[in-house]
Parts: sequence; C-alpha cells; structure tokens
Amino acid sequence: MNLTTCPRGHAVHFCATSRVMHRRSRAYHTGLLFAVALFLACVSGTIGDEKDNSAELAKLATADHFEAVTNDPGFPVKSTYGLIRGTTPGKSAMQRYAGLFVHEFRLYPPELIRRTQLKRVVFCEKLSFDGQTRNAVPDFEHDTLYLDVSRGGYSRDYLREVIHHEFFHIIDYRDDGQLYTDDAWSALNPPGFKYGNGGKAAQGVATMGVLTDKFPGFLDEYATTAVEEDKAEVFAHMVIDPDYVANRDKTDPVLTAKTKRMKELLVKFCPEMGPIFWKVVADSQEHASTRP
Repeated sequence: MNLTTCPRGHAVHFCATSRVMHRRSRAYHTGLLFAVALFLACVSGTIGDEKDNSAELAKLATADHFEAVTNDPGFPVKSTYGLIRGTTPGKSAMQRYAGLFVHEFRLYPPELIRRTQLKRVVFCEKLSFDGQTRNAVPDFEHDTLYLDVSRGGYSRDYLREVIHHEFFHIIDYRDDGQLYTDDAWSALNPPGFKYGNGGKAAQGVATMGVLTDKFPGFLDEYATTAVEEDKAEVFAHMVIDPDYVANRDKTDPVLTAKTKRMKELLVKFCPEMGPIFWKVVADSQEHASTRP
C-alpha cells in the first residue's frame, strides 16, 4: 500500500476534522466540569440534519486555521501516487454532512489539529483516488483532506467512524513520520500473528468493518489487515463506541494493552489529548444518544 491509499472506503494521506466548542478556548485547560458543561451548552444542531450548517463550518475552519472548500474543488488533483478526482457536492448532501462533520471535528483540541498541519478540507462527491472509489483521501503532499459527503451516507455512525479513522492516520504519520510500521504496537499482538495485505486489499468487502469478538485482540477483521488500520480502528471506535471498547477490554488483554498504548501515543503527540479529551468523548456520546 502506498502513502496515499488506505482503503476501508477511506484512504490515507492527510486529514483533520472534529471537536467540541468548549475546547477551542482556554476553558479546555480549566478542568473537566467546566469543559463538559460548556460542551453540552455549545453543541449545535442535530447530527446530520438538513439545517444550514455552513456558518458553523466556517467558524470551525476559522478557529482551526484550515480552509473549508465546498465549491469548485479544483479536480483533478495530481499527487505522487495518482490522481484525486471528485465533484462539487450537492447542497442537500453538503448540509447534512456539514452538521455531522462540525460535531465530530469539535471533539478535538485545537492544538491537536495544529500539530497535524491540516491546511484544507475539501468536501465533495464521487471521490476517487487513482481510479478507486474512496470515502476520504488524506493528502499529505498538499496538507489536504478530501471527504465524500454522500458515500456511506446510509449510516451516520459509519460516516463518523470514517472521519476519526482517517484523522488518526494523520496523527500516526505526523507523530514520527512513520505509518506502515510500528514494532511496539505489533508486539502487543497474540504470538505468531501477522497482519494481512493492507486495507487496499479489503476494499469493498462489507463485513470487514463489522465489530466482532471473533478476532481476539482486534475490533474487527479490517484491523487485522495492517498495523496502521489496526491503530486507526482502535482510535476511531474509542471515540464513537467507547462503551463497546471498554466492554471488550474487560475480557481481551491484548485489546486492553492496545487502548492503553493508544492513549499514551496520543498524549505524547499532543498533551491536550489526556483525560479531559476522553471525558468529553464519553459525554458527547451520552448527549447524542438523548437526541430524538
């Protein structure tokens, strides 16, 4: 797998998106109670609704110093490993996706986004990389994340997982310049385990991303395809399925070691990714579950 392709409907190159209003100010550093209270007060709109979320998206982009592109994306885009293609998103699809994106991207502290070096997020439809359909293409060469606002739209949680999965690939690359190898992480696996042929080989296999305890030490079959996919799956589901991951941890010592390692890696890369972040994630899930 080359540096631009990380299938699973998504890809890997450069991504950054999501966080909660309360963290974008110094209040993020003042303590858990204030952070959680402000989160509940500031979360806007229903995730994935069709209200006009363009103003909230613009605020988020300004606060996090990236350009949010929703018109005239400038396709095709040349990269070292192939062409990135797509089309301008339809208004209705963009409105639905913008609300979800803003909600998820606000979960991250601004300092984390800064360290990922994100400069541009392009929202589009019919996204492809090197001729292969994608949900997302993180482009490290141009510090840009491409997101397809329609593909996978049958499931809000799937779209959320794509955002966090792809964003972690950016963290993973930026923290040490490595993406496809992590000997310390691989050493946590059961004795004799070897990863598969990478996420690209699993493209289009619907069951690969289904959460299951069929593979001890892994959240789903997709995580067994490559170390970078394993790490991204652990991170994404720690964000969108924290209760599920916590329950699996109770009976799976390998997965427990991986979630612990994930927290260590994140806080080393960005000190703001400590206990407050995980508390906000937990409260975000509780708040979302109460919506009609």
